[in-house]
Amino acid sequence: MAATVAKGRGCAQSFLWHRRPAGVCKKLFQQPAHRGQSLDTPNEMVRCASGAGSRGVMYKSVAEQPDPVTTTITGTVPTWINGDLLRNGPGKFEVGKDTYNHLFDGLSLLTRFNISNGKVTYQSKFQRSNSYTKAMEHNRIVLSEFGTMAHPDPCLSLLGRFMARFKPQREFSDNCNVNLAFVGDQCYAMTESHVLRKIDPRTLDTLDKVNLADSVAVHTATAHPHMDPDGTVYNMGSHFAKKTMYNIIKVPPPEPGMTEDPMSKASILCSIPSTETYPSYYHSFSMTDNYIVFLEQPLFLNLLRMRMHMLFQTGFQKVMQYDEKKPARFHIARRDTGELLPQRFVADPFFCFHQVNAYEEDGHVVVDLSTYEDGKIVQKINLENLRKGVETEVGTAKRFVLPVEKEKESGINLNTLEYSKTTAVLRDDDTIYCTPEVISDETIEFPKVNYEKFNGKPYQYFYGIGGTDLELMKVNTRTATSQRWHEEGCCPSEPIFVNAPNSTSEDDGVVLSAVNDLREGKPPFLLVLDARDFKEVARAEIMADVPFGFHGMYVSN
Repeated sequence: MAATVAKGRGCAQSFLWHRRPAGVCKKLFQQPAHRGQSLDTPNEMVRCASGAGSRGVMYKSVAEQPDPVTTTITGTVPTWINGDLLRNGPGKFEVGKDTYNHLFDGLSLLTRFNISNGKVTYQSKFQRSNSYTKAMEHNRIVLSEFGTMAHPDPCLSLLGRFMARFKPQREFSDNCNVNLAFVGDQCYAMTESHVLRKIDPRTLDTLDKVNLADSVAVHTATAHPHMDPDGTVYNMGSHFAKKTMYNIIKVPPPEPGMTEDPMSKASILCSIPSTETYPSYYHSFSMTDNYIVFLEQPLFLNLLRMRMHMLFQTGFQKVMQYDEKKPARFHIARRDTGELLPQRFVADPFFCFHQVNAYEEDGHVVVDLSTYEDGKIVQKINLENLRKGVETEVGTAKRFVLPVEKEKESGINLNTLEYSKTTAVLRDDDTIYCTPEVISDETIEFPKVNYEKFNGKPYQYFYGIGGTDLELMKVNTRTATSQRWHEEGCCPSEPIFVNAPNSTSEDDGVVLSAVNDLREGKPPFLLVLDARDFKEVARAEIMADVPFGFHGMYVSN
């Protein structure tokens, strides 16, 4: 039986959790594909996990289900939910005798839960990217991924295979397996390079490949863009050169009758020069009503080492460097003009995958993030570790307050928000040194807010996965307390909040999560929670494989 538990303040704890970093070209960090016994079926994958019921079973290959299948409903799915929960993530980790090395490498499997009139159907399709189709055609990994280097063609001579090691891969992977986003009515699958794939959100068919670099000077782009209520989309991407630039990308809403791809209208709103020699590695950013907030964190990409490590087929951890002597830096740009604010906000070094939310209040920008003490988490989440059940830490939710419209006076706390215990002190070097406060009693990742109404605005609640087990969490940022949903043997995915019609409060709606049940004979299911009391109202059991996945979105019909 599932449990919903309210929790008070306490120490942050760690649990088994794993997540994808970002902000770098997949080509940069590679290890050779493992070759050995083929592990193509889910049953074979289970045998690789560490025992029955192990969480390592989550990281397995699954079969696609291209035709919608009906589900078995327990409880009552609210009839006002009328739309699709779309999700993206890796679904295949083996091709022939080749095995991908890293969680971020698996071939994308798109999933769709259609919810209508209290009923739910489920379908899934592998994204027919070039990475997928070429791998299937040759029965091996053909295009290198984030942590896996493709082997040279085995049909080449011994000398030819040796010489192939010295030739750069001419084609970037288009295995867009991280997230989905809309620009107008166009749906895009995204990863962390400049390559995107259009997707039909109804059929999950793979459409055109789109190269963002054809419109703006970027080598990377995050898979977490932000959308303004008017339809304008903002994103961030890096341009690697003698001086790396972190570019804020702006895509206007498509005009009526527009026939070109909406991404063709992308432009650079602001370029933020890299502070350090090497570019920072980042996965997300924040947006308020008036500002874009970018975190330049001290996990760096050593571009000088890149080719050497590709040549000798060593791991991406040899290219990534965490420098505990460098501070974390917050950069703030105006959304209307692209002007970069002159204040230089710094903090003790930390690492972050996901930013929770940000908002403005009384001359301050408040930024909430899920943080780690260092960047070791990125190195730990290879498939070998995950399948063995190696424990990894999870993020701690922290808040920083950045005074952007306050008179500068050195030596005093410039944060005047009475409810916040954070500090922001002007130092002699003209930097503003910021210390955070913890805003949750439990560790948490995959944070999501009521995006439709509260993204970039003062808010109270966010949802995620955390605690000492794989639990769905609802966090009250005002009290730093949490509620949780937990069922033994169940592994939930990223929670998605859906507003109820004519909602009257921030948490008036439901939370959706695709759940894998690791207990023998138990099917996966779509979980529906009442967001107000965080209690289960329904589940839809699915007689088909459901991948663990990364990110997704709800699209109303």
